[in-house]
Amino acid sequence: MRPTTTFAEQRGNGGGGVQVEGLLSYFITKNFSVGVGGRYWAMWTEKDSEVRCIGCGGPGNISRARFSKFSMERWGTFFQASYGLE
Repeated sequence: MRPTTTFAEQRGNGGGGVQVEGLLSYFITKNFSVGVGGRYWAMWTEKDSEVRCIGCGGPGNISRARFSKFSMERWGTFFQASYGLE
């Protein structure tokens, strides 16, 4: 609801990412199983990515682009249950 906002616009030229997931499942009955698993994500950019901060110097001001490298890593665990009909 504000007339101006401050946000960082990110751009990159190249980069990569990976996602790995594993699950261990156990059948309690012929139709019902439970499981626990883990997941890992990673993303990164090359060294020539840029950020433009719009409104950081006040409304209407645009700062210069700064070149830098960005990366993100994340991991998590999960539980699941499954029921299937014959």
